[in-house]
Amino acid sequence: MKKLFSLRGYLTVLIGLIGCLIIWVAVPYNNFQLDNTYIADSYLPEIVIALLMVVVLLLNPLLRLFGASFMLTREQISLICGMMLFAAIIPSNGLMRMFPRFVAESSQEMNVGITTSEIVARGNFRQSLFTDPLPTVGEDGEIVTSETFAADRFVDELFEDEELPWQAWIAPMASWGMLFMALWMMMLGLGGVVYPQWRDKERLPFPLLNLYHSFLGDEEDDGQSRILPAIFYAKTFWIGCVCVFLIHGLRGLNEFTAGAVPSFPLSWNLSDYYTDGIMRHATAPMRAQHIFFAIIGVAYFIPSRYAVSIWAWVFGYGIYLMIGNAYIPAFRVGQSGGQAFGALVAIAGWVLWLGRSHWYLVGRAMLGRATNSEENRRNAIAGWMFTVGTIGIALWLIWAGAAIWWSILAALGCVIISLLVARIVAETGVPVFWMSRFSVTSLTALFPLAWQSPVILYLVSALYAFVTRTTAVSAAVISTLAMGLDREAKPSRQSRLLVGGLVILAIGFVICGAVHLRMGYSSIDISTDAKGGIGSVNQWARVDRIDYNFFTDSRTDQFVGFGIASALLYACSRFPAWPIHPVGIVFVRWSIGNLIWFSVFLGWLIKTFITRLFGGGAFRKARPLFLGLIIGELFAIIVWALVPVVMIQFFGGDPLSIPRYILIQYP
Repeated sequence: MKKLFSLRGYLTVLIGLIGCLIIWVAVPYNNFQLDNTYIADSYLPEIVIALLMVVVLLLNPLLRLFGASFMLTREQISLICGMMLFAAIIPSNGLMRMFPRFVAESSQEMNVGITTSEIVARGNFRQSLFTDPLPTVGEDGEIVTSETFAADRFVDELFEDEELPWQAWIAPMASWGMLFMALWMMMLGLGGVVYPQWRDKERLPFPLLNLYHSFLGDEEDDGQSRILPAIFYAKTFWIGCVCVFLIHGLRGLNEFTAGAVPSFPLSWNLSDYYTDGIMRHATAPMRAQHIFFAIIGVAYFIPSRYAVSIWAWVFGYGIYLMIGNAYIPAFRVGQSGGQAFGALVAIAGWVLWLGRSHWYLVGRAMLGRATNSEENRRNAIAGWMFTVGTIGIALWLIWAGAAIWWSILAALGCVIISLLVARIVAETGVPVFWMSRFSVTSLTALFPLAWQSPVILYLVSALYAFVTRTTAVSAAVISTLAMGLDREAKPSRQSRLLVGGLVILAIGFVICGAVHLRMGYSSIDISTDAKGGIGSVNQWARVDRIDYNFFTDSRTDQFVGFGIASALLYACSRFPAWPIHPVGIVFVRWSIGNLIWFSVFLGWLIKTFITRLFGGGAFRKARPLFLGLIIGELFAIIVWALVPVVMIQFFGGDPLSIPRYILIQYP
């Protein structure tokens, strides 16, 4: 039996690694070569759900043919799912959408602009961070630039007789890779520290875990021995799944047949009707909306306080802006950014204050002063991963040429960003999200430009791309989800999962990085985006002309946001029925908030209607229907992502002329 279990354990890891490899190869091709709907850029990654369904609905029943003892257990399927979730961090918005393009464009732009070249040549930039030689100062004081073959060919494409310059990327991949390993170690350690506190002591809802548990077979099965999870035997699940799939089928066929097949309307734009009076000041989310069935399904599982906070903040703030633009002279519509920053500072402080006792226990476990138990060993491993990763971030930034004070500030900013995004997803369950209102950029802006340097300005841009933008698939969030997939997992297994996740990320960085380089050098039509670059250092040319003033309108907005959030957090803690949480301000005047608020409203409205009229029993019975909405839309995305592949590979279609049915893409 031990041998059988061991063989099944090896099979589990092998299946997980195959799934990871598929993700690292398929996602770049789909997202950037075909420019399809992104399939691994949320906390319900479509490709992970699709591969998970293959394991649950196809592979496990086949293994059952050899006997029940050969089937994968829930624990093993949870491990496979966790491995694939870690793998999904790498390919797109988790990192690779920005990283290769950022390095290539930085190397290219350093040697093009006169101002940029001079600043870089006189700065303290590390050559190993770039693919091509940096500008230098000649003996006569003139700036000497270089050819940028490796960067130019990546931004464009290789000629037929040219070879891919792998060697030029070895130093940048290794140098930046050390920063990414420190970031991931910090994030995984942070997830390992906070998850037990949030789950067991604060009882956070983790709405996305409820969905994963259903798909993994972690539901009641009425005492029956079933091959598949109970959710797949529910008729309402298949009704929701098939209906949504057919709706997207009609919309996709309409796109691919140039309108020959009738479509199914899921969006509207009322701008033509908002032209008079106060309504002409209506904001974008009040003018146009799109229905996302997956968001409606997820919203059904979000506690009402958080669901109401999301849609009410977006809609209510839209009315406030509309009135302000119409009746208040010199009204500033951009104040929401500063208010959201202040609110996030308040939320971060509140979260740390609530978990202060747990952090103390983790510290004792790290120092070996706690009892020798599995929980304390897990806490010690997570605590040391977090500590070493945080220190590693600061040391890497110092090595890269940044000042010590800013390196410490930036490392602290990375920690707070990771903490906030993990907390927001744990509370709200919003699967499509990235942190834009709190960043190392906004922290650095608190200090005079004269205190900084060209290297700091460049690294601020880098951290925006590699930390702020990558919160779309944050390792901190993924670690909490992976730890919670198996509700019966022992602390020792959770510790191994954190360490194993770091190993998967390291392997994925190499493999997926090579895939992106091969893809980038092969075609000029790759749709990756640097989300920043060397152009940020040009601010240094104005350092003597910029006056610093701490008390600005933006600072006032931040203090207002901090005060409002603090008051709302206090109300939430004192009054259980209090309906508004400050997290909603994060979604105000922001692309993701504008897109999803109405779908969140629909999910909340339907849930409220069901529970108020029919009670909690009806809520539980309706769960499969809303899970079906989620799966139906996710599978529609996968199917319509495969259609262009089939047309290209088997029918010789032109990749540039084949239509695309795209549900959502990140800006």
